[in-house]
Amino acid sequence: MDKLQTAAAQMKTIIRHCAGLAAGIAVLAGVGLAEEAAKLPSVDDILKRNVEALGGEKAMRKLKNRVARGKIELAVFGAELPVVMRQAAPNKEMMELTIEGLGTIRDVFAGSKGWTETPDGTVTEKKERELANKKIDADFYAYLNFKKNYPTIKLQGVEQVAGKKVFAVRMTPKKGDADTFYFDAATGLVAGVASTAEMQGQEVKTRVLFRDYKAVDGVQIPHTLELEEPASAGFTIRLESVKHNLKPDSKWFRKTK
Repeated sequence: MDKLQTAAAQMKTIIRHCAGLAAGIAVLAGVGLAEEAAKLPSVDDILKRNVEALGGEKAMRKLKNRVARGKIELAVFGAELPVVMRQAAPNKEMMELTIEGLGTIRDVFAGSKGWTETPDGTVTEKKERELANKKIDADFYAYLNFKKNYPTIKLQGVEQVAGKKVFAVRMTPKKGDADTFYFDAATGLVAGVASTAEMQGQEVKTRVLFRDYKAVDGVQIPHTLELEEPASAGFTIRLESVKHNLKPDSKWFRKTK
């Protein structure tokens, strides 16, 4: 069960920033680049450009739910496993990981409550801190609601993320953990996010990289999500299909145990 608990903890981490997948969680490399403040764009300009790069608010608002399927390369198991992620407006999401011979792990946030289910029948309810984070991360229109969800937003400067020049923007909510988003200076898209997460009772720093953006129904979706920090829990998700506006199933965000 140790491996199952570790996998469940990893799922919680990636779900934090798959939602906008909405959201869903960036690998940082190198040091900050010196650049005069006068040359830096404003936070408003960065956020506006991000929405435009994603496809525009009109296209984003047309989407009401998302189902993404793919494979997760999970280091703790040394294997590639099927994964399903579902999201629905305004703020519901779940991630389902199936381990052959053991069963399915489900991590769910249903708008106000959340929990993790493991194959042995254990259901672990999310506590106050994680719920506060989830209420923000599960926002289906997260990238349209940065200012709503994060009252304090500050541009920290220019950095390098996986060889790319990015604008580092630290966002702090009224309740919950602060996140640093890395906006690609060339494309305007989010290259990744640095956050904190609780794993097996310990607080750890996380770095997730978003790559391989592809247009789906007029909106750019990252098809590769890579958790590189903490290294001991590293994994990569590669999406094989992304579909929107499906007929919702009442079981998506309900407990199965």
